[in-house]
Amino acid sequence: MSTMTEKYLALLEKWFPSAGAELSSVPGTDDMITYGTGFEGWGVQTQQKAFAAYAIYGHLMKPDDKVAGKTKGEMLAVAIKMLRFSLASHIEGHATCMDGTKWGHTWISVLGIERMMAGVDTIYPLLDEYDRSLLKKVLLSEADWLLKEYTIVASPDDPAYNKPESNLWNGAFLYRTAIMYPNCQNAAGYREKGTSFLLNSISVPSDKNRAEQIDGRKISEWHIGANFQETYALVHHGYMNVGYMVICLSQIAMLHFSCRERGIEAPEALYHHALNLWKLVKHFTFPDGRLLRIGGDTRVRYCYCQDYAISVWLFIADKYGDLDCLEFEKKWFETVRKEQEVNGDGSFTSTRLAQLKEISPLYYTRLESDRAATLAQAALWHDKFATLDHTPEAFQKNAEDFQWYDPFHGALVLRNAANVRSWVWMAAKCPFGLCLPLDDSSLAEWDFNCSGQIKGTGANSPFKLCSHHETVFKNGFVTMGKFEVISASQVGEGQKDDVVAETQIVCAALPDNASVLYMQYSKAPKRVYVKSVKGLMLTIPNDIFNNCSRQFILPHEKRTFNSLQAPFGPLELHSRMLNIDGKINVELFYGADSLTLNRPASRQIEIRYKRDGGGNLYAEEICSKCFSGLIKFEPGELLLDECFAVQSGKLPSKSNFANIDIETISEACRFAAFRGSDDKIYALAANFGDKDGFIKFNKSILLSENGKTSLETKILLQAGSCCLKLLCGM
Repeated sequence: MSTMTEKYLALLEKWFPSAGAELSSVPGTDDMITYGTGFEGWGVQTQQKAFAAYAIYGHLMKPDDKVAGKTKGEMLAVAIKMLRFSLASHIEGHATCMDGTKWGHTWISVLGIERMMAGVDTIYPLLDEYDRSLLKKVLLSEADWLLKEYTIVASPDDPAYNKPESNLWNGAFLYRTAIMYPNCQNAAGYREKGTSFLLNSISVPSDKNRAEQIDGRKISEWHIGANFQETYALVHHGYMNVGYMVICLSQIAMLHFSCRERGIEAPEALYHHALNLWKLVKHFTFPDGRLLRIGGDTRVRYCYCQDYAISVWLFIADKYGDLDCLEFEKKWFETVRKEQEVNGDGSFTSTRLAQLKEISPLYYTRLESDRAATLAQAALWHDKFATLDHTPEAFQKNAEDFQWYDPFHGALVLRNAANVRSWVWMAAKCPFGLCLPLDDSSLAEWDFNCSGQIKGTGANSPFKLCSHHETVFKNGFVTMGKFEVISASQVGEGQKDDVVAETQIVCAALPDNASVLYMQYSKAPKRVYVKSVKGLMLTIPNDIFNNCSRQFILPHEKRTFNSLQAPFGPLELHSRMLNIDGKINVELFYGADSLTLNRPASRQIEIRYKRDGGGNLYAEEICSKCFSGLIKFEPGELLLDECFAVQSGKLPSKSNFANIDIETISEACRFAAFRGSDDKIYALAANFGDKDGFIKFNKSILLSENGKTSLETKILLQAGSCCLKLLCGM
């Protein structure tokens, strides 16, 4: 048994007592057991993943072992009863789910099946003839429905037709069914439609012209549509979604290892563009294995998509020889182990998700079972394929310097050996930026990061992206865009959703490998009422993953703040400069007299639009302007008008903002000069107005842009434009 298998089994051994509290017999029978709610939909998926954990663990147990008071035989008996309930509550079965419904024949039906099949394979010899017969009946029923009733769709930019992950699990399932039952009537049809599903999963626009052949046809002939941009960026759930790039790859992993176990070749279509996608996803991964979600996340942090990354790493290491994946895996294992130890009850998430557990047993057990199933699969695959016998030379490592741009999402990324800087307009809760050291992923959070936060009187504050444009150059970028902040779900009878702010932001990543400049400009489109305004809004997690403690270093003092401990509320820091843990600098140029630290009294990072589920991560909020309480703004009045910098590294001895005398400036034009880590001074100018404007200097300044240097007395700016120039002399 491999070392990693033993480590995973140790985590699961601690988990089973807490999981046992979620097990219950089905009333009226002694041969079926549910985990969690036993409801249809995600309840079914939860049941199937928990079954996989029980089945695989029982399979790997030594004959004399006991866990949660159960012997190997008793663990396997529980697993069989869990599987029996999943099969019996299907459309083809004799029972119902615990909410009185049956499951099956939907676009997502086979997701849970795919995620449980590693468990089915391990205990298949223990199933009786009735169980095997019902399993076959359920699988063929789902396969026939996909073959005859399901229309494959794909679109790179329409969320209604963007189906990469479901096309993958449906295609893999059809192939799996044909492998298991090669003599069934529709086996050939399963394989053919399976190929179509798979080739229209990680599909890109250029596939429509590709002449390479798979299964006797050109890829262009199989092509229905693209789900990914040509850059391999993915819009999912309405935003640039790194997590679902991972989910796609994880679905490949499950069939890949099933075929490996059977000693057969997986279908060629299964791997379509998988390596290309991985090469991008790898850049969106911290060295410790945490996903770098440049477009944000609408779900619980450190869960779900992150859990399925384990499957991806093992698949990529096994298929393509990227041994960095095994390092990701080992370090992510330590993150999981750390949280489990903090919980103290063997569960994976009970401390952070205490409120969610009380509000939604369905959601809580869903997340617990995701982790249990992925850990169990990893234990099994390490046990069966422990060699992973590729040499490091089998895979070409990524270059340390990485620059990437996707126009559709307005996504820009710069990564080097020390840090990552990014901005994404089509993001989860709001456009946002990152400037983070790579050696500490616990500093990463996405909500409203460096984009300010404005809340109207409604329960929710979604945004509408209006426009954006980008300029990319070597080791840097500058982007400017506009979005509307909406006050939604109002209390007043008949009160409609309302635009409470028109926000423009400029983000400039300097070619110094360390610094990002931001300008925020937000005004009221008419008379509006808001209940909270937080400028700057750099969110720094302070939770169990960093031992619940952060040091804030100011020019005049050092202060330590512990999560969920007083003081709470806004604290003026009496400084425009701040460093966090010796790793991230923040400096405010204009917009407030001092930085403010806002400290919530509870975990505030929530599932999008599901506040009742509670927060799942605590974060410190570094703000400029920061107030709460109802306030009225008149048309054109500014809610935010500020400039600041975020820079990786230690606190500088003095301000990096340079004083440049400006003689005149148009009303909505703004200017800042900043000394980068390369000791060069960069000039950022923007026009937030709807008329052309200018910035005039009191004396001529030598500026350089795109390698061309000129002596300037002013910078002309079209409406809604910005520029970044190098200041060469005065």
